Amino acid sequence: MPAIRSYIDWYSDSPDSNHPGGREVVVFSTRSPQKTTRNEDSVAWIAWSEALLIVLADGVGGQPGGGETSELAVSLVVDRFKNINDDEISQDLFREGVLDAYEEANRVIWDLGTGSGTTLTVVTIIRDTVRVFNVGDSSTLVCGGKGKLKFTNTPHSPTGYAVAAGVLDADEALHHKERHLISNIVGSPEMHIDIGPVLRLAKRDRILVASDGLWDNMYMNEIIDAIKLVPSSRAARLLIQTCSNRMSNDGGNLPGHADDLSFVVVRSVARKVKAHVGQEKAGSGV
Repeated sequence: MPAIRSYIDWYSDSPDSNHPGGREVVVFSTRSPQKTTRNEDSVAWIAWSEALLIVLADGVGGQPGGGETSELAVSLVVDRFKNINDDEISQDLFREGVLDAYEEANRVIWDLGTGSGTTLTVVTIIRDTVRVFNVGDSSTLVCGGKGKLKFTNTPHSPTGYAVAAGVLDADEALHHKERHLISNIVGSPEMHIDIGPVLRLAKRDRILVASDGLWDNMYMNEIIDAIKLVPSSRAARLLIQTCSNRMSNDGGNLPGHADDLSFVVVRSVARKVKAHVGQEKAGSGV
């Protein structure tokens, strides 16, 4: 059975670092500094020997039960995969299971009749490939060890679509008056799922999955510069500190919006192989 860790209504001031299946997985989640109610973000990861699945949901603010709705969405995805064995894993199984989980979550949340909704991002990693499934304005990026941006999805929001169309600059979007509007959620009859391509990962690539609490408080180049750092727990602390400062203080021309903050940073970690006694060193005798 896979290893599973969930972060539901999580409050923390430091990242949680784990090393499942030869990867470093660093998770952080906490509520807005301006709130006394629960954290409306929910996060989980499921790890097998050669695969990893990340789930992140952000309950829609201003609607009843946002935190409960994000928790429900994440739990339904986890339930779909918690009994999968290593020998069953494939791209087709992950794709089918993720899409089924989205449909179930959308139906269950809609049937609640409370008007609640949530974003939902699922990232599947199988050996050296990654794929992103998304509903809402949370974002995922993949970058190289030197910071080359290889992939990022389009947030489902008016400003997200405007940036993708090239009619709005990404940095300007952080200050746009419609920045916090969202146009696609789980819990709506109009929900649509953005399915990304299967991407090949290089050894030093980093993956970042985050709610809008990160993207609304830092520029893309700042985020990439941070996640290049190793270990990833160091990168996470820089992200936390920067967002905390900007949420709590007037940054002038810098972005700043108090919100729940959740993110997951993933990178591969070389496995140590113990040399057998008497084994010749590589290259000896040549």
